[in-house]
Amino acid sequence: MLGRFTQGELPIAGRRREQLLFLMDNGIYVVTVFMFIVFVFLAPYFFTPRNLVNILISASLAGIVTAGYTVAILAGQIDTSTQGVLAVATVTTALLFEEAGFSLPLTVIFALLAGVAAGLFNGLIVVNGKIVAFVATLATQGVMLAIALFLSGGQTITIAREGLQEAVFIRVFGIPSSVWIMFFCYIVGYIMLTQTKLGAHIYATGADYRASLLSGVPVDRVIRIALVISALTAALTAILVTARAKQSAMFGLAIAGSVDFVTALTAVLLGGFSLFGGVGRIERNLVAVFFLTILGNGLQLMDVPTGIILIVRGFALVLAVILSVLRARMT
Repeated sequence: MLGRFTQGELPIAGRRREQLLFLMDNGIYVVTVFMFIVFVFLAPYFFTPRNLVNILISASLAGIVTAGYTVAILAGQIDTSTQGVLAVATVTTALLFEEAGFSLPLTVIFALLAGVAAGLFNGLIVVNGKIVAFVATLATQGVMLAIALFLSGGQTITIAREGLQEAVFIRVFGIPSSVWIMFFCYIVGYIMLTQTKLGAHIYATGADYRASLLSGVPVDRVIRIALVISALTAALTAILVTARAKQSAMFGLAIAGSVDFVTALTAVLLGGFSLFGGVGRIERNLVAVFFLTILGNGLQLMDVPTGIILIVRGFALVLAVILSVLRARMT
C-alpha cells in the first residue's frame, strides 16, 4: 500500500492530519470568543456587570466539578456518580450547619470527608470488584442518592442560620470567591498532571492500563486517587451550591442547573480529551466550561424555551463524543 504513494504525499497527509487535530483541540477557544460576541449583540442584558458575574459564578460551580472529573477521565474512568456525591454532600452541609449547629469550618471539613468517602467507595467497587467504572459508579450513585434521601427525610432543608452564604461567597477584588476556588483547582490540577509522578501515572493508566501495569505503575492506586479527586471536587461544589441557595433539596438543588455529570463530561470532551483516557490538557476544559455556561446563559436571556436549551446541550454532548472518537482514531 505504501508503494502507491509518491514521496511527497505521506508528509502532506501527515501535515493535514496534524492541522485537523490542532483545530479540533484548540477550536474551542475561537468558538467561545465568537459565541460571546454574538450574544453581546443578540441577548438582552447579556453584557452587563450583573450578568457577567452570574456567568462567572455558574461557570465556577461547573468548573470545579469538571476539574476533578478531568482527572478521572484521564485515568480512563467515566465517573457517573457525580449527582450522588452532590446530593450527599449537599444534605450533609445543610444538616450539620443548620440543624446540628456545627461551625462553618467543621461543616466544610465533614462535607468534604463525605466526598472522600464516596470516592473511596467508588474505588472499592471499581478496583476490587473489577467492574467497569461507568457501570460501577452508576450503581453507587443510586446508593448515594438513597443515603441523601434517608438523611434529609425527603425534605428540603432550608438554611436560616446566617454565615454560610456570606462566608463562602466573599468577593475578592469584586470577584466571588467561588471563581477564585475554581482557578485554584485548575492551577493545582495543571501542576499535578504536568509536573508530578502521579500525573504521569494518571496519563499512563488511561492511555494503556495493561502496559502501565507491566511497567510497574501502581494502576489500582492511581484509579482510586482519581476517583477520590473526582468525588472531592463534587463535594466542594455541593458546599458552594448549598451556600448560594441557602437550602438543600435531594432531587432539586443537588442536581440543578449546570452542575451535573453530563455537563462535566461534555466540557471534558469539548476540551479535547479522549473518551478512553490518557489524552488531553486540563486548561482547555476551563474554556469548554465557559463555552457551555455562556451558551446556556445567552439562550435563557433570549427567552429560548427550556426544552430547546436541553436539546442544544444534548447535541453538544453528541458532538463532543463524535469529536472524541474521531480524535482517538486519528491519533
